[in-house]
Amino acid sequence: MPDEVLNVTNLSAGYGEKVILEDINFAVRQGEIKVVLGESGCGKSTLLKNLIRLHQPFSGDVSLVGQSILKARIEQLNSLMLNIGVVFQSAALLSSLTVAENIALPVQQHTQLNTETIKTMIADKLQAVNMPGSGHLMPSELSGGMRKRVAFARAILMNPTLVVCDEPSAGLDPVTMKSIDQLILDLRRRYNMSFLVVTHEVNSINRIADSVLYLEEGRALFNGPLPQAMQAGIPSIDRFFNPN
Repeated sequence: MPDEVLNVTNLSAGYGEKVILEDINFAVRQGEIKVVLGESGCGKSTLLKNLIRLHQPFSGDVSLVGQSILKARIEQLNSLMLNIGVVFQSAALLSSLTVAENIALPVQQHTQLNTETIKTMIADKLQAVNMPGSGHLMPSELSGGMRKRVAFARAILMNPTLVVCDEPSAGLDPVTMKSIDQLILDLRRRYNMSFLVVTHEVNSINRIADSVLYLEEGRALFNGPLPQAMQAGIPSIDRFFNPN
């Protein structure tokens, strides 16, 4: 479909000779929030690492905005990967840099934009994550939720087509978790970005997911709209959403 921003086709991946993922197929549409879920060890983290080119898959293809990131030449790949923003589980802020300096890292590394333009971009994204005027703060001065918001500001700085989030609610209390879920919804609405989110938090999934990819033992057990997943009658999915 023309509105697919990410298309994963027959993806198999792992480490050394060990296969972790086998024959994975799914897509993310423009403006869609797709959640990847499954029990621990099912391959969620391996999937993300292969999508953002931290690892090379064994076989299959990954297309971003209609272009293969596995077949692209290095100069094409660098440009193509600007379409992906990443929010890491730990926020991954450098403790020696201010909030603004942390957010600026990707644009400084990948563009030749001048300092004033970068400052304007940072101010805009801090406003978007509800942290205006906080660029001078150090990571040590931030709460867990604030650190996650800075991570989102960095991920969306260059207006990527797709934002990949690894456990964005990890370590947060229920109230802060709900605010981060709302932030994802707000950013989707404001920028028409697509999100691929790995999480095990059932409440978050219910709040943000348009569709889900359920992995079990390295295979895609279900891929489709969240309501259909809840009604599919698949025992492992039922146990995931209703563990008691």
